Amino acid sequence: MAEPQPTFVQAKPYKVDLEPGKDYYWCTCGESKNQPFCDGSHRAAGQFKPKKITVDEAKTYFLCGCKYTHDQQGFCDGTHRKEEGIKKYNEFLLKANNKLKEEKETFLKAQQDLKVQLEAAQKKQTIANIVAVLSTGLVAVGIFAKYFALVNKQ
Repeated sequence: MAEPQPTFVQAKPYKVDLEPGKDYYWCTCGESKNQPFCDGSHRAAGQFKPKKITVDEAKTYFLCGCKYTHDQQGFCDGTHRKEEGIKKYNEFLLKANNKLKEEKETFLKAQQDLKVQLEAAQKKQTIANIVAVLSTGLVAVGIFAKYFALVNKQ
């Protein structure tokens, strides 16, 4: 069975300011909404665990954004610029493109369904308008008939 692959997030590192004495948890699955840090999304993604990061010095660090770094703590090692990272980025773009195509097809189908529903509603409205006109005409005829009957009685 193949080892699970993280979700490619971006083809560049995250620039973050880290402080000593504080624990940080770098997201390894790529599903966190709080990139580059873990928000617990790995639980749904399966076999991933965040990597604990501690630093000795307060400064700006660069954490991996592609999720394919070979650095044990999650710091960017430039994998996103190497063949391995570029391949993963291309796969990421293809998946994203296919997802957009699927969403477009779903949207177009929904749009077509709405068009059919609108046409049916317009037909019903036309019939309702005809019935309303005929009903108004019948009421007018009835009123005329009553008036005519009253006039003829006198």
